[in-house]
Amino acid sequence: MSKLGPLLDEYEESHRHPVNIKIHWVAEPLAILALMALAQSVSVFGVTLLWPFLAAMLFYFASLSLKAAASFLPVIVAFIIVIGIFNDLAAVSTWRWALPLFAICWFALLGGHKIEGRVPSVFQSPNLIFVGPAWLLRRVFRRLGFSDP
Repeated sequence: MSKLGPLLDEYEESHRHPVNIKIHWVAEPLAILALMALAQSVSVFGVTLLWPFLAAMLFYFASLSLKAAASFLPVIVAFIIVIGIFNDLAAVSTWRWALPLFAICWFALLGGHKIEGRVPSVFQSPNLIFVGPAWLLRRVFRRLGFSDP
């Protein structure tokens, strides 16, 4: 088993209520999209923070599971495309749509945990901050009959 398995098991403990799970299916990916957009909107010495953010995220997942890290690559590419489309369509700076999107997602996730009756996992173990997307990935893998990432 990868190092990711125990983290996913721990995360699973506070994500059992069907409404909370549904909220996470929407809010988790959109929160990551918003974080990526926010990172893309900040540049240091002409380089956006998106690339270091993605490198750190992928390195973190690769340290836990190479399968999970590889599985996120198509999602990352899709999100980069979506961010580009949003930026082309929006008449405002990236951060002006990404920040409210992130805030809405965060409050939705908190609401899901209120329904669940448990505090968010990240408040118990800060290292679980990036485990949410991998938890969704695990659910996809299991539905498709694959072993855990």
